Amino acid sequence: MIVRLTLGEMERAYLVLRGGSVLDWRRLNVASRAECETILRVNGFDPRDADDRVRLNEIRLSAINYLERTFEFAFASEIRNAESVTDLMLMAAGSDVVLRRQACAVLKVMLVVHHIEARELKSRLNISDHALFHLLEDKAARVISEMQDQGYPIIDFQSSRKTHDSIITKLLSKRHGNRAMLYDMLRFRIVTATMEEIVPVVAYLSQHLFPFHYTVPGESRNSLFNLRDYIRRHPRISKIIPEFQVDLLYENEMHATSNPDTSDTFKTINFIVGLPLRLEDRQLDIWAPGLKLPSRVVHVLAEFQVVDQVSYRGNERGDASHKRYKSRQLTKVRQRLLGA
Repeated sequence: MIVRLTLGEMERAYLVLRGGSVLDWRRLNVASRAECETILRVNGFDPRDADDRVRLNEIRLSAINYLERTFEFAFASEIRNAESVTDLMLMAAGSDVVLRRQACAVLKVMLVVHHIEARELKSRLNISDHALFHLLEDKAARVISEMQDQGYPIIDFQSSRKTHDSIITKLLSKRHGNRAMLYDMLRFRIVTATMEEIVPVVAYLSQHLFPFHYTVPGESRNSLFNLRDYIRRHPRISKIIPEFQVDLLYENEMHATSNPDTSDTFKTINFIVGLPLRLEDRQLDIWAPGLKLPSRVVHVLAEFQVVDQVSYRGNERGDASHKRYKSRQLTKVRQRLLGA
């Protein structure tokens, strides 16, 4: 599967795996209008829907106005008068340096504006986190099923939510003890047949389940494979390294686990993303009655763990097992509570 990945798909997958930020990118590697529309759909927009096209244009103009007010940018007519966001995305991938730079700046601000609105909508909904989790679990299960139907070697898929007691224990074990910093309330685990399939799986997920650009920077962890070795095993990736806009050989962005309770023998890749959920009119009528809201998309943070089958089996044994992990965590919490 790795040989079928485009430059853009591999670049997006590595952003997710490394926990980088798309705000540092200087271009968008897309090759077609269809690819642009796929990115819009994973963000919760339907390019065929007239209301969504209007909303996307409003966000575009809001971003342009912000840049003009704050930095006194002067935009080319092609940027200001773009007929669609898809046209803007193609300019961000184009050969015209001026248009590409301006289009990228607008798209970056649009991401932030959309994220702010999605978070605001979530805060105003009369719905529990667990109800939202249920909807997202259904969405994730559908995407995984589609992947398996297409031949992706996904051996196992699991979703889990933290219980009330688990939340208390986790916060007591953390230095900050802040609920806002708890990113794994909703967790998905994906087990692939081999380690080689992890990058293609992440590439697909970042285009059909969650937007690659809403990966939480600095929260991706890799204790599974060495990136240099992985690239060396795939000459096709090695050949296009000069075309990437990030240094793929900079390993420091792919940290090992930061959780001191996790065993050094526990092998996995995990990352945090803002998972979008598009709400239908009937759902908004129930959960936000009478409210005039600019967005119909909410973002919910979720943790993804991706691991190959051999490593997953190893994680179920000995010091790496969940039972041993919980024991270490509870011991730490007990000592902290008693001041021992």
